[in-house]
Amino acid sequence: MPAPFPSVLRRLYGLLGPYRRTVGLGLLLLTLGGAAELYPPLVWIRVVDQGIPERDWVFIGGQLAVLVGVFAAQQALSAWRGLLLERAGQAFTRDLRLTLYGKLQGQSAAYFEAQRTGDLLARVTGDVDALQDVLVRGTDAVLANALRLVGVIGIFIALQPLLGMATTIPMIVVALMLRRYARTVRPAYRAARSRLGDLSALIADRLSGIRVVQGFAREDAEAARIGALGEELYRVGVQAVTIRNRAFPLARFVGNFGNVIMLGGGAWLIMAGQFTLGGLLAYRGYGRYFYGPIDDLVNIGDLLQRAEASGRRVFEVLDAPVPVQDRPGARPLPLPVRGQIDFENVTFGYDPARPILRGVTLHVPAGQRVALLGESGAGKSTLLGLVTRTFDPQEGTVRIDGHDVRDLTLTSLRRGAVSMAQDTFLFHDTVLNNVTYARPDATAPEVQAALRAAHAHTFVQALPDGLNTVVGERGVKLSGGQRQRLSIARTLLARPTLLLLDEPTSAVDAESETQVVAALTELMRGRTVLIVTHRLSLARTADRVIVLSGGQIVEDGPPDLLRQRNGAYTALERASGLVEAGEIVT
Repeated sequence: MPAPFPSVLRRLYGLLGPYRRTVGLGLLLLTLGGAAELYPPLVWIRVVDQGIPERDWVFIGGQLAVLVGVFAAQQALSAWRGLLLERAGQAFTRDLRLTLYGKLQGQSAAYFEAQRTGDLLARVTGDVDALQDVLVRGTDAVLANALRLVGVIGIFIALQPLLGMATTIPMIVVALMLRRYARTVRPAYRAARSRLGDLSALIADRLSGIRVVQGFAREDAEAARIGALGEELYRVGVQAVTIRNRAFPLARFVGNFGNVIMLGGGAWLIMAGQFTLGGLLAYRGYGRYFYGPIDDLVNIGDLLQRAEASGRRVFEVLDAPVPVQDRPGARPLPLPVRGQIDFENVTFGYDPARPILRGVTLHVPAGQRVALLGESGAGKSTLLGLVTRTFDPQEGTVRIDGHDVRDLTLTSLRRGAVSMAQDTFLFHDTVLNNVTYARPDATAPEVQAALRAAHAHTFVQALPDGLNTVVGERGVKLSGGQRQRLSIARTLLARPTLLLLDEPTSAVDAESETQVVAALTELMRGRTVLIVTHRLSLARTADRVIVLSGGQIVEDGPPDLLRQRNGAYTALERASGLVEAGEIVT
């Protein structure tokens, strides 16, 4: 059950805690500026009721001079307040985005598999902007209007108690109407923010896969799908606007009905000798502060509804549990890292009720190269993820050099044990920045040595701007083999002791495979390696082969020995020979 509206807003305003001094000074300036803003109509009373009847130009001139000074002070206070609140707002936006990004950056792979990138992006950008509009700008407007109303009510009652109390009645009715409106429109704003997230996620997904869309001539179908979501966003947006435009004209009418009370009641009281013409003019001057804020308060009501919807989406990210994080007292992986790996009776399942690995025990000595084979879903990639704590086992222990990986800091663990996924990812940046990503301080000779070892030096030199060539989003300007070799160079520069390779040749063509395998051979030299592969040619180079089936180890040993046993490994080799003969890559 979602948290009640006030609870979300309380949490949102709690986010302003780090900026309370700046906001507090801004509110003090707001109070002083509000007092200056409410002063001018009082001058009208003095001029009309005293200066004009007595024809006292000295008195009138003094009042005018005071008026000029008040106007100057009001503008100075307003400018200072605006600067302070804008600084607070920008700092709030910056820090909240960093907090959200930090939370997302620490989330598990399972979390991102369940989320949509475009929707998360909408939360970090659009929803945060909406919160800034309300928490800083909106709060300033609400308090300014509230101070005006309180001040004007006090002045109204002080000038003429009976007329003052009668004039406030319409505003009480307006407040009740706005409260009812807020309850009615809230679901529409929640739906609008949700649909916006859906639309952002779909557009981001389809743009990232634009080659597939174009390759199957699905442009019209995708445009129709996005159009349908856009139409749904339009529908809920119009629904909210319709509710707004039904409620607000009536609220304005009721609020402005106070002008009728003010004029009629003021005229009657003047004729009865209980009020003055200057007082009535002052009432009229204060009317714009009293009834004018109706539109502002209406808009603030809208902003609060949007903030509540955006706040829920932001808190869904901030409140999401992080299953894998540093334990209290976690310590760095001791150096030098030898690279020994032990799985001790490990059981794991993404759904704990359906384990993928069942009681796996495996010892990998430092410096050994181990190939993991088996059918899809056997748990090969899962074993790699357990080493770097992409997820933790439900039962059992994973150790590196005798240390439980859960007792180690994630930073030291992932620097000592580096993963290379089958989906090679390059950032939309230069070749140099991609290769030096793990070690930005790498020297030029180190970069060149890594590129040569990865068999990437020649093609990088041939690029238009060499190392300064921008590779495009996800490395789209390069071939699969070139991306893989740059990834290998990046990993070489990271200097890992323990290397985890997940299908490192699956995305390369036959022509590039020879160079990639040569680069991988250089990368694996002198390191502990766990390599998941369907390429038996790569597995044959391993010191040891592990065959997994049904979440358990069914064969374990050097490839030559396993071949003699004529078991699961031999069956895989036979199948691989058939596949390779047919020039099909699995």
